[in-house]
Amino acid sequence: MTLDTKAATWLARKPAFLWLPRLMLAAMFVESGVDKLLHWQAYVTEAAAHGIPLASLSLSLAAIVEIIGSAALISGVFVTPALLALALYSLTVSFFYFDFWNMVEPASIMARKAFLKNLAVAGGLLSWWALTLGNRHSEIRA
Repeated sequence: MTLDTKAATWLARKPAFLWLPRLMLAAMFVESGVDKLLHWQAYVTEAAAHGIPLASLSLSLAAIVEIIGSAALISGVFVTPALLALALYSLTVSFFYFDFWNMVEPASIMARKAFLKNLAVAGGLLSWWALTLGNRHSEIRA
């Protein structure tokens, strides 16, 4: 058993330790999803300016993924699909909204930082998914 597997197994037996990071990740996504609903027209206008196809439909799907994904993380139900959906969402948003390679400074600096933040969040979500996947496989073999 590797150190990562031991750590994941230990954390799996301590639900309080798993709930806090889920809450922290969910806070970012649920705030974004609710904000989209509260300021719908501004988001549709911004999405259209970024060339997002079918802006209203795309934003509806984004808000659904953010809110339902957050609810799944907080509740601990359907965590695996939520991790994957939120990671995919974070990566997709990065390439559409934070295309710093098409910008000039100073806008490109903030866009690059937001792009890298989203990559880090997606990486964290995928790492968490990979750790839980390892635990599920060890439970199946046992």
